[in-house]
Amino acid sequence: METPPQIVDRIRQDLPNILTSWKEKRGGLGEDEPSGRMVARMEELTTVFAGFLESSEGVEGFNRGGEIRTLVARIADDQHALGRDAVGVIEDFSVLRRCVWLSVEGGVDLSVASGSEVARFFVKLLQASDWVTEQGLQAFEETAMREMERALVRAEATDLVTGLPDREQFNRLLLPTAVRDHEKFAVLAFDVVDFTETVAEGNLGRARDVLRRLAETVVDLAPETAVCARFGDDEVCVILPGSNSEDAYRVAERVSERLAEDPDGFEVDAGLAEYPAHGSNASELMTETLKALGMAKRVGGGGIVVAR
Repeated sequence: METPPQIVDRIRQDLPNILTSWKEKRGGLGEDEPSGRMVARMEELTTVFAGFLESSEGVEGFNRGGEIRTLVARIADDQHALGRDAVGVIEDFSVLRRCVWLSVEGGVDLSVASGSEVARFFVKLLQASDWVTEQGLQAFEETAMREMERALVRAEATDLVTGLPDREQFNRLLLPTAVRDHEKFAVLAFDVVDFTETVAEGNLGRARDVLRRLAETVVDLAPETAVCARFGDDEVCVILPGSNSEDAYRVAERVSERLAEDPDGFEVDAGLAEYPAHGSNASELMTETLKALGMAKRVGGGGIVVAR
């Protein structure tokens, strides 16, 4: 049951206008990373629709070995990040379907096609949209449950000095989640210079103040999407979604400069690594980040080192 080629061609050629129309009708989309990702994935989904429409397969073969379900799950993550609810999820997909239909209606002379051909197009589009909506709602519910579990963990695993998530939470949840949810990100680790000596001299108040100021400065200067954690006695780590090594290096420079400029300031060393360039999983990435930090500490002087 194939759709006439002129209809499929119209969808592919008019893809930018379809997405623009969808964005205008849905609203709530800005220039932030979740909005950009969601628009890109809706574009990918529309392309998938076009491929399904020109094929002879039925909706039972639409999933293509799990690829479409994975795409829909990623869209669900973006919908959750944008504050959508279940109704919003349904509307996202139904409006996309309508935008596709209006594009075809406005750009193809359907009077030259037979009634059965037009009906096949509409039925297949409806089937694909309904399947995606059902899968999207399921994935959205799973995403919401994960976020609830994360909130509970955050409440139970917060470092008392900095107010940040602790090392266990970073290793067990935050970094693995970043690997799963982001195609690219950077990890940046800071270490306070001479922190051990400060503690050994009995200046525990100074040590706590330094660590607290480091955490506050990192949170203040990192992007809003960043995730920070206390990683060790004098270490603070930050995950920078969508960032590369150069972006992370600039963040490290700003943090170092801010901490050093005060009369009672102090120096920090920093090491950073980029996913997936420096590690294909959480363990590899953190190993490379800490190697870079170790090299920065050996060099001394508040250095910043990028993983090799």
